[in-house]
Amino acid sequence: TIYVTYMDNPEPGAPNRLRLARSRDEGRTFSAETIPVTRVIDKPELAVSPDGARIAVVYESNPGPSIVTTADGGKIWNEARVVEPGNGRHFWPEALTFAPDGALWFAVPSMSDSDIAKRLQTEVQLHVYRSTDDGRTWQDSRTSSSPRFLKGCAHDPECRVKLPRVSVAVDSAGQAYAAYTEGRGPGHPYALLLKSSADSGLTWSESRPVSRAPRPQSNDLADHDRSLVTAHGHGRVCVVWVDARRGARDVFARCSTDGAKTWGDDVWLSNRVDGAAYKSPEGFPEFYGHYGGTAISSSGRLFAVWAEGERGYRTVNVWFNSVSLARN
Repeated sequence: TIYVTYMDNPEPGAPNRLRLARSRDEGRTFSAETIPVTRVIDKPELAVSPDGARIAVVYESNPGPSIVTTADGGKIWNEARVVEPGNGRHFWPEALTFAPDGALWFAVPSMSDSDIAKRLQTEVQLHVYRSTDDGRTWQDSRTSSSPRFLKGCAHDPECRVKLPRVSVAVDSAGQAYAAYTEGRGPGHPYALLLKSSADSGLTWSESRPVSRAPRPQSNDLADHDRSLVTAHGHGRVCVVWVDARRGARDVFARCSTDGAKTWGDDVWLSNRVDGAAYKSPEGFPEFYGHYGGTAISSSGRLFAVWAEGERGYRTVNVWFNSVSLARN
């Protein structure tokens, strides 16, 4: 079964609905239902247990990011619960997953609402939360912090906005992986890093670089963005991200089969230079919004999907690619 979560608006002025769609014929057709929650603002993220019985969706809400769950495949949904009251901070859901022990893991940046409204540079805290009671209580691991700013990105002075990202995944042995970007602020390339935890997030390893791609055009390193991580089986983990090593933007991946001790080569996923008018031999101009996804199949194949387009989002296309971990 394929699961998709999204929000929509049935008519102008109506509240946003939180929707869950399923396909049981490999994506040929979908049936959609409305999840009974209110105050849906943006950015739903989905997690589904291997047997399809437990489903969780976290989304941006007021007074803070909220989560709704079901234990019977969606017949009955529990009342939505606030993960963390905002208290003047803006939380931006980025990843949600179930661990083999049934715990929920949630990755999210937080930043000052006031600074965003005033268009000021502000420090962003990256959080990885874990819950063992279906979202009633949460343990918070603070992974990193870096500035959010408007324009002034390394290699792209007219970028819309730059902020650090965070994602989380858990393998079948219970090892958690947090992939994230980190940097010093305007004009500096942001690094792509990974930490892991073997004790349910109580302690984390030292950060390790996933990619340090050179950028010959500017004689420095590529600026990394939109980090995503996925894990499957014992020690299979892949990170997918965007960087501008070739001039414009591209999507790359790197995978490990030994729990992030060693890594294979970088794999260029956005390797089509045709197919859309905005594409060039150097890459694409703009990653669309904050949207992308990645997963590893039981056969050991990495799948990634992302949205890209022109400056200002005038034209947007959704792309996907896949690669066998045997190549790494």
